[in-house]
Order: sequence, then C-alpha cells, then structure tokens
Amino acid sequence: RKFAMDIIQKKSEKNPIREEKNLKLNVQLNNVYVISDYIFLDMTFKNNSNLSYDIEDLKFSIEDKKIYKATNNQSIEMTPVFQLNPQKHFRKNFRNIYVFKKFTFPNSKVMMIRLIEEQLSGRTIEMKINYSDILKADTF
Repeated sequence: RKFAMDIIQKKSEKNPIREEKNLKLNVQLNNVYVISDYIFLDMTFKNNSNLSYDIEDLKFSIEDKKIYKATNNQSIEMTPVFQLNPQKHFRKNFRNIYVFKKFTFPNSKVMMIRLIEEQLSGRTIEMKINYSDILKADTF
C-alpha cells in the first residue's frame, strides 16, 4: 500500500507506455514498477464524454497474440493482489495502481486489460501490453 501511494504521488509522465482510445474513452498505462516479487501497473482512465462511467469489471488476462483459425485460444485470467482505489464509478479521470505477484509469459502472448461498463452499455475498451513493456519496468 505504501509503494502504491508513493507512485500515485509521483507526477505521471507525459508519455504513457501504452494508450488506447475508443468511444471517447482513454486508457493509459503510465508506468510499470517492480518491487521485489511484485509488479505495479500505474493506469489512468479518462472519460471524455458527458456521461459518467460505471465500472462493472476490470479484467486482466494473458492471451495469445495471434489467434489462428480453428485453433483453441488459451486465456489465463489474472487477479491483482492489491488495488489502491476499489472505485466503481468515475466522471472524468480515474487513476489507480494495480499490483500483481511476479509473473512471466512468452513473447507469443500479450497481457489484455479490459474495462467493462455495466450492462446495456457497449462502452468497453481493451488494451494490449507486450511482455517487453513489463521487462522495461522501473524499480523504486
């Protein structure tokens, strides 16, 4: 918790590692930090519409980069061991830190982050993170 608070107090850099834009929604991976056996993902969600966003779920999974026809797709669900703000609703900006136990995955796979809004809404945004982004992580 202390490390997550330290990360939040740091100013987020101008250039996020990854950024996805869709349906007036914006997801940024500001930075990745590693402290002993834990990986910290510093993320910002921006809502550029006038409707507030009700978060139903934020899913993290590791999936195949390329899905070929007639092959079975393996998706491994991942749950953060710690989340700084367990918020379910935001109007404009929402920044949070997600902490995972150390994990590795091959280059043929990517980490997928999906932000899903409550039922009847089609506002879902997903972001792919390559393993190289995690390997380039900063330390404290």
